Amino acid sequence: MPNYAQNWFIHTPIEQGEVLSSWLIRSALDMGCSPLTLIEALWGRWRALTIDLDRGMTEDRLELLFVHSFDDKQKILKTMLTNVAPYLVKSSNSGWVLSLGQRSRSNFSGRQVCTQCFESDGRSAYLRLMWRMGWHCCCEKHQINLIDHCPNCGVVIQPFKIDLEHGSLAVCFSCHFNLTLYQPQPSNIQILDFQKNADNVLKQGSGLYNNQNISATEWFAIARAWISEIRLLVDTDNIQLIEMFKSFGINLNTITPFTPIAFEYLNTNELIILLSILNEIMKIPCELIIDRSYEYGISSANFWDKRKKLPIQLQQMKSAMIKPIRVYALQRVSSHNGKPKAKKTVQRKWLNLLRKSRKKRSHKLGGD
Repeated sequence: MPNYAQNWFIHTPIEQGEVLSSWLIRSALDMGCSPLTLIEALWGRWRALTIDLDRGMTEDRLELLFVHSFDDKQKILKTMLTNVAPYLVKSSNSGWVLSLGQRSRSNFSGRQVCTQCFESDGRSAYLRLMWRMGWHCCCEKHQINLIDHCPNCGVVIQPFKIDLEHGSLAVCFSCHFNLTLYQPQPSNIQILDFQKNADNVLKQGSGLYNNQNISATEWFAIARAWISEIRLLVDTDNIQLIEMFKSFGINLNTITPFTPIAFEYLNTNELIILLSILNEIMKIPCELIIDRSYEYGISSANFWDKRKKLPIQLQQMKSAMIKPIRVYALQRVSSHNGKPKAKKTVQRKWLNLLRKSRKKRSHKLGGD
């Protein structure tokens, strides 16, 4: 039994689906201190708010957190990304977890939030763990898009900079705008559908692609491979390729190119566009894509770089497409016709060579 006289405790309860950093910030505000003060009290000089705390921490630091918390150990662990989706955080699929792009406490990428969820939270607005997932761009409960920038000043939402003066996570750290006053756009059907599918795959550990049941790791790998392809497709000049996707009901001409940064750094608006297209493509059977590629004369060279390692389903589809035809450049016709050069030409070149040789020698002697 701990000695309550000698220990202090975090008394703020963890909300359903809350992420670790959100809980720590709210706990500090409830205790009447800055989050920096709470972090220092917990871990001394370790600057926890300058890293992505939600991805986990070492066991010794976790133990210090457990010692100072009234909440159950397992409940605290569930606030971390590493315990909810370990194969998405610790594997090649880690790009599904949105990056903060941190430098000190500043984020280059905004934290996604639902303004209506914040409103329903009241004074204890908190960040949901699933808002860190790359496929979460909307709120299923309120049917609206998430936001990652302050609608008033345009600055990215940065919870790590929230302090006592703000009093809540529902306030912009920069202009103090109350985010609950903003009404985002309603979500489209495609992004809601993909979000639900991805959540189910994560929960069940498996999913359907090309009418086959595959593991969650494979499913997310296929989705990620298609994302990289979509980002190239929207920038293509191949009219036949554009027409091929139009036959599937996907109009690539209406989409502006995405910011040339990694998927996990894209803003919410770009993620919505990208994942909406992805949802449509993931539903197209591979056989149909192969058939249309032959119909429109699209070779496999238009799908992924041959050096890229693809999931087996996509590799088989690519292999079944039309093989690219190599067009070799014509050999340059040699200007040399086989006849010896004129005597004067040879003498002139020889004299030039001697002149250069003498000049180099004189420079060398002069230097000595």
